[in-house]
Amino acid sequence: MKNKTYILLRFAFLLIISALVSCDESNDGFIKYEAIPQTPVGTKLVNNTNLIATIFSDSTYTVTEGVQATEMHYFSMTGYSTHVFIFEVDLSNPKLSIEVSTPNNKTVPSFQAMTVQATFEDSEGHKVWGGVNGSFFNTTTGAAHGLLYKEGTMVQLYSSTYPNFFALTKDKRALIAGSEIYGSVKDNIQEAVGGGVMLVRNGSAINQTDVSINPRTCIGVSADQQRVFIMAVDGRNYHYSNGMTYADLAKCMVALGAETALNLDGGGSTSFFIRTTPDFSSNRFKLRNWPSDNGGQEREVANGIVIISK
Repeated sequence: MKNKTYILLRFAFLLIISALVSCDESNDGFIKYEAIPQTPVGTKLVNNTNLIATIFSDSTYTVTEGVQATEMHYFSMTGYSTHVFIFEVDLSNPKLSIEVSTPNNKTVPSFQAMTVQATFEDSEGHKVWGGVNGSFFNTTTGAAHGLLYKEGTMVQLYSSTYPNFFALTKDKRALIAGSEIYGSVKDNIQEAVGGGVMLVRNGSAINQTDVSINPRTCIGVSADQQRVFIMAVDGRNYHYSNGMTYADLAKCMVALGAETALNLDGGGSTSFFIRTTPDFSSNRFKLRNWPSDNGGQEREVANGIVIISK
């Protein structure tokens, strides 16, 4: 009796598998994947990159007026599960701005999780709606690598070791650049963080020699300097999300509409959070991604980029 039951169950299982495979296979015997986006951002990534084989989830929501967030889980053409999180910020909205956050809202080098840093920046008339981690930093002292401006004041000097930076000017223009223009804009910088490799210049992806796949955070700016694209990619977790190469980040930034784009600190530092309620309750900030450190725990970082309404 047991053998008969086992045979029937196995037969039923094989029928189910056969049905599933027959639905997913083309006539030549290969599995057919189809990427069907559900959002405008998803559509841009599918139509303008060669990264996505099939999409498991794709959703966009309004964080606040002028700030859209998109969360997407897809299977890549290279065979990797990938989770991405994207902010699109409209700086033409007079209520919106982007600022640099630091631990306890101080300029002394230190470490603090982004959802905690946000609480020190957050107040009536100066609400934090979301953000990501910022520059690379000294893991012993907490000192930022590269340029750091906060509220119009230079906190960390320009560095030839980390020459590239993202900045918001005093006349509310976003820019990404390096040594070629720093001297001409330094007196007009309101907020700035240093970054790593430049990903996009003049609307085109820059060739990269590093092909490693890791969790990443990056930022891009439109040609009119009024739209900012901020993306976090989870990684180092095979079944959940593996990360991206610099080249893949660049493809995404170009697809979204970035004229320039810059890689920020990544790995276990990658953090993407949003505000979940307009009030000031203790749990108002929620981490949306899954950091690679300690089973998804936020890493304490030296600074971040936060989206503000005034």
